[in-house]
Amino acid sequence: MRRRFAFPAATLAALLSASPALACGGLFCARIPVDQTGEKILFAADGHHVTAHVQIAYKGEAKDFSWILPVPTPPKLGVGTDALFAELRQATQPQFRLNLRNEGPCDPPPEPKTEGAVRGGSFDKDGYNRQVRVISQGQVGPYDTAVLQANDPGVLKAWLRKNKYVIPPKIDPLLDPYVAGKYSFVALKLTKDKAVGDIQPITLDYQATKPGIPIRLTGVAATPDMDVFVWVLGRQRAIPENYRHARINEARINWLAGGNNYKQVVTRAVDEAGGQAFVTDYAGKSGAVAANRFGRARYKLDELAKKTDPAEFAEAVVAAGYFGERYGALNQEALVAFLKKHIRKPKSLVKMDDMAFYRFIQDHREALHEAGIKVDTKKALAELDEKVVKPAEEIHQLFARHRYLTAMYTTMSPQEMTQDPLFRFNPKLADVAAVRKAKGVRYCKPGLPYWKSPIEITLSNGRIITIQGETGPFRGPISDLPAAERIEQLKTDGPGTVIQDNAAAIDAALAPPKPADNRWYGGLAAGLLLLGMGWRLRRR
Repeated sequence: MRRRFAFPAATLAALLSASPALACGGLFCARIPVDQTGEKILFAADGHHVTAHVQIAYKGEAKDFSWILPVPTPPKLGVGTDALFAELRQATQPQFRLNLRNEGPCDPPPEPKTEGAVRGGSFDKDGYNRQVRVISQGQVGPYDTAVLQANDPGVLKAWLRKNKYVIPPKIDPLLDPYVAGKYSFVALKLTKDKAVGDIQPITLDYQATKPGIPIRLTGVAATPDMDVFVWVLGRQRAIPENYRHARINEARINWLAGGNNYKQVVTRAVDEAGGQAFVTDYAGKSGAVAANRFGRARYKLDELAKKTDPAEFAEAVVAAGYFGERYGALNQEALVAFLKKHIRKPKSLVKMDDMAFYRFIQDHREALHEAGIKVDTKKALAELDEKVVKPAEEIHQLFARHRYLTAMYTTMSPQEMTQDPLFRFNPKLADVAAVRKAKGVRYCKPGLPYWKSPIEITLSNGRIITIQGETGPFRGPISDLPAAERIEQLKTDGPGTVIQDNAAAIDAALAPPKPADNRWYGGLAAGLLLLGMGWRLRRR
């Protein structure tokens, strides 16, 4: 279990008076919260105005979907695209690149095992109108939305429940501080004709001094060590204002596997910082994200309009990236929901599961042809334009207005979500590269298997790690070293305050053993030798 956060928490009054812009919120289903396995949020902020893109992940029945979000001022709502978050992750996710060379007669590595390919409205009339103000109500994308204000927590919750927004018992008291702070509330649910696959990121534009996440609401439904990804667009590097900042110890990274233990190292570093801290994955020009990929020209609607064959149309939609990238970031639920609307199943396959049919629609090309099924491309393209292309154009403009991007990451468990993280800017902090590099040498010997040969890895800071083969242990107690090289409290000016600096301890642990000091033993031996020689001379 993680240790409690030791840094003094900001008072509720301070949080509310700062008017932070909050995104994220509580996701609920039926009478219980929906388990949330991660949060992905993009903010764009200039000190007065905030734009937020929030990705919503949900599994369950469409009729049970409910989402509540507190914001400091009434927002303008819109919808975004999941493709944004795929691009952000690709551009800013840390990459650990090891330049490894062999020295000596290395046996060739064993042939890798191959596995089979995987295919992949109006003012309320129910008596609450004196205390609940409905600022706006209507349909935004796939959602029925309401933006509310209230001066009494009980009345707000009664309005939400009456209008079929779920407020589980655990979340009930957590709404009270936001009501007291005179926050507005965004409430979302899917419209009756929408499926779970229609869920899109929500966008919010509103007045606020700084971005922030209402993590206290998320804590009700969060899974242990939940991923939290935050990207901030602005003029300078963004920092966590009321959370600590950690710099990881890269000696703990599994360089041979491309850093596949990065989350574990970050989780441990955040634990060492008290459970409430962020690391910086990337800080630099926003052009690192291929914002040009979000222009209208990327999607080639004119070419797609020519494809009336169902299988060809589906393949072109996937290839153009309307629902994310084909490998690793394809939103299959959204893709299937879209294809289901515009391509009906042949009668011979009507009982087949939707995911099985539409995901592998190319396998059913013959049945589709025999049934004479075509795509109404005009109707399909109109939906793609509204659901994907227009939000993408807005993202392109957003990146054009903000030239600097900061990517921050943490993991948190529910018991740590006691304080809403806020973010500000510091113009004097250095950039952070997403690509981290190291050099390695594999020392091979005759008769020693390739995978057992010792490997010496030199990090960019000069530290050296020795591994006794690919499956052997590190030299020394690497697993006992701190995961955080430095824990600090960053500020809006200057380098910030160092809370814990573990650099010296890490250097000492990784330093090669010093040769034994034999001067004393040598002097003693020489003395005994001379003494013996003198004794023998006296005997003569």
